[in-house]
Amino acid sequence: MTSTYGQRPAAPPEFNPLSESALLDPASMYDQIRTERPVFWHEQLGTWVVTRRDDVDTVLMDWKTFSCRGNGGNLPVPEQFTSIVTSELMAHISISMDPPIHTEMRRVAQRGFLKPVIDALEPEIEARAHRIIDRLADRGTAELMEDYCLELTTQTLMALMDLPDSFEPMMRQLRDDHFAVLASGREPMEEPRRTEVWTRYTNAQLALREVVRERRDSTASDLISVMASARNRDGEPTLSDERVALHLCEFSAAGTDTTAQGMANAVIFLSRNEDQLDQAQADPSLWLRVFEETLRRRPSAPFASRQATRDVELSGVTIPAGDMVWVALASASNDPQHYPEPKKWNIHRDEPTDHYAFTKGRHTCLGQPLGRTQGTAGVRVLFERLPSLRIAPDFAQDFLPLVMLPIRRSLVATWDPADSTTE
Repeated sequence: MTSTYGQRPAAPPEFNPLSESALLDPASMYDQIRTERPVFWHEQLGTWVVTRRDDVDTVLMDWKTFSCRGNGGNLPVPEQFTSIVTSELMAHISISMDPPIHTEMRRVAQRGFLKPVIDALEPEIEARAHRIIDRLADRGTAELMEDYCLELTTQTLMALMDLPDSFEPMMRQLRDDHFAVLASGREPMEEPRRTEVWTRYTNAQLALREVVRERRDSTASDLISVMASARNRDGEPTLSDERVALHLCEFSAAGTDTTAQGMANAVIFLSRNEDQLDQAQADPSLWLRVFEETLRRRPSAPFASRQATRDVELSGVTIPAGDMVWVALASASNDPQHYPEPKKWNIHRDEPTDHYAFTKGRHTCLGQPLGRTQGTAGVRVLFERLPSLRIAPDFAQDFLPLVMLPIRRSLVATWDPADSTTE
């Protein structure tokens, strides 16, 4: 299939990311598309969609041809908020920067995600997981998404940033608001929701900027202190108050919701594959594989986006310079040309980390050490304490329908309280 500027292969009818089947299993809509129309143009979203693993790999690894700059430059900031959050500032979100400016930000922030930092945090993650389960164990049922998965990831984020309890309601709301702001570049928000989201979002930015200013001279190891205290060669702060606060908003969203969704998805897969659940319960070393295979089979974020800097061809289709390109991570991680029986959830795959849940290349997720550690520990402790836990048989899955990142709203689970264990 060859495309010219005037002949863009249109989106196939199977591509409907907000359909019930796609929300339940994003990879399901690509089985036929990958073969018949692996690269196509979606008029409503204004972007190309790339589905084959090899093509996705090409896009993610070539940052010069496929730039991130378009991810932030098209975010519409309502006029009444531009004095606080400028369009120029939003163009500096980490997913919209290329080297060298992206490299500078990453160098500053990654000190807060180094393995010794995360390893030191793991006992705290486990302790918090136990305390949450202590409140649930006698019930025999719970809405796990809010009461456990998001509760744990939010508490962990608060510990990572060393924020007081008074910030917790704001940080809980921020995870949804930041993703809504990001999605607004392609999925416009209607009033009054638009003003409501941006009011909360700008207030969160202002509150975090104040914390950054307070920690400019801190020698502590929390993430905010690490980023605030970083200095350039001239002894000046490497990143402005506004930039640090903006990146903290990003981490607040990515560090809570995506990991929580991964944990929830692992519960679903384990409930449907009890033989592998039995294996993990018998061999704790398998819990990391449980989480990795969950991320492969169903990444929390089904897409990543880039912008072509030159005319480029993928699978025989010409993508013009300047066009946006969405890579279908859910499709790439379930491509049968690379993964044997990709639809089968199998914790014994030869290369458990060979997936695209954290993307790839220079924009590989900065927080992946935390996500992997927290997700694995959260699922392991849950089933150690509540071994009979399974998703409720009549449970109906519920999502906030955003194409770029559908947000799971609920996950009802049940268990026998008599089988619960103590810490």
